[in-house]
Amino acid sequence: MKRIGIIDIGSNSIRLVVFDGPKRSPLYLYNEKVFFRLGMRSFGGTPFDSKTIEAVSDIINRYVSICRNMEISKIIIFGTSALREASNSAALVNHIRKKTDIGVEVISGEKEAFYAAQGILLGFPNAEGVICDLGGNSVEFANICKNVVTECNSTLLGPLAINTLKNKVENIEMYMRKQLSSAINANITKDKPFFLIGGSWRAIAKIHMQRIKYPLRIIQGYKVKSKKLKKTLKFIQDSSFFSRHHETNISLDRLELLPHSARLLEIIIDELQIMELTFSSFGVREGLIYQNLSEEEKKKDPLIEAAKFYEKKEARFPKMSKHTFNWMSPLYENLPRKTKRVILAATKLHDVAWIAHPDYKMEMCLELVTRSNISGLSHKERVFLAMILLFRHKAKPEKVFNSKLFKIVPNKKRNIALVIGKGLRLASTFFGEKSLFDKIEFRLTAHEVELCFQSKIDFINGEVVERRVEELNKALKSCSTVSKETRSYLNS
Repeated sequence: MKRIGIIDIGSNSIRLVVFDGPKRSPLYLYNEKVFFRLGMRSFGGTPFDSKTIEAVSDIINRYVSICRNMEISKIIIFGTSALREASNSAALVNHIRKKTDIGVEVISGEKEAFYAAQGILLGFPNAEGVICDLGGNSVEFANICKNVVTECNSTLLGPLAINTLKNKVENIEMYMRKQLSSAINANITKDKPFFLIGGSWRAIAKIHMQRIKYPLRIIQGYKVKSKKLKKTLKFIQDSSFFSRHHETNISLDRLELLPHSARLLEIIIDELQIMELTFSSFGVREGLIYQNLSEEEKKKDPLIEAAKFYEKKEARFPKMSKHTFNWMSPLYENLPRKTKRVILAATKLHDVAWIAHPDYKMEMCLELVTRSNISGLSHKERVFLAMILLFRHKAKPEKVFNSKLFKIVPNKKRNIALVIGKGLRLASTFFGEKSLFDKIEFRLTAHEVELCFQSKIDFINGEVVERRVEELNKALKSCSTVSKETRSYLNS
């Protein structure tokens, strides 16, 4: 991808994100946010005053300067609810154009919902379900079915809007429910995945993770049952919540919005009968990236594209992964397709930590997988991938298996990770600029691997190879319940 800068003029904040890396799985090269409650200054059609126009223009001008200094190929600036509401948003748009020579698109609520849904498709390939994008002033809904986005709607139910309206509306609860019913039909959400997008939703997820001591700290793909989340929603609305804000590591600007956001989510869960929620860190900005992809790019797997990117950028011998994946196929040939794609990603990623000190290679692999914004992974898949990479190095099974983080993955998958990791460790002894794998037969019988070398290259065998074959066989024996015809771990 050529670097793209996207400037989002929201109701609660103004943000710059610079995207780089693979098109189908873009990376955040730069990310900066300024809290600026523009929505409170325009709600109900109130015009922006001259000080506001100047202040916002200065922020945007700075962001544009940063982009130009990074030699970014394209800069996109858009505004959402705050600009839709203001009676003189054209004055702000014109002032920004004069300062930066770049236009600002004021997108409609329906278009905002559409882009938010596209953001889900960027992060979750072939996702289906309903999205709910919470901003400062507005909330957007859309339905995704077979990669087509429909039922795009927007309503003023954001925490800034509710905070403004609560003293003007006689029954704010009834108002919220009425607005919700006008924006989304409960029949559409029945038995469908429900995706939550937006900073306040992410903050709620973060607090819930801290309260239950969830071992993974990444929001993208975090799933929680509605019943379990409700306790956290009650906690956020409790009067003691703000006195404990230091425990959350969330800014006060964001925390002030959370009680209203938590109550709104309770109403959404009840009115739409949502059983499970999936949180997304991808939204409108990522939706703009997805919108600009070709149909061919959209069909690509974001996980594999990210793995290819890191392999090409960091691995010593990036051409080896294809040969390695094929050579090791007896270890995974009977596994489900979803598991195979994670194994393929592992073969592309398992050599990217080579430059690190031996004592830190495992830590580097763990950080890459569990802390980066690689998309196309559920939390279980993310941890499964991390386990494979740890076992590729010198991680001890007993230490990994007893860790709370890795207990996210079922026992059978942990066993598969151990076997694949040891397989990759063995394969790495044959790396070079030319592939040797077609001259080394990988035989797997019952629960034992045997290598058969062609006579011309039998010199490549040695103590390290034999030791790693032994490690792999030990993993197969300890992790497989062997029958006459099949190994149980291959049926997971």
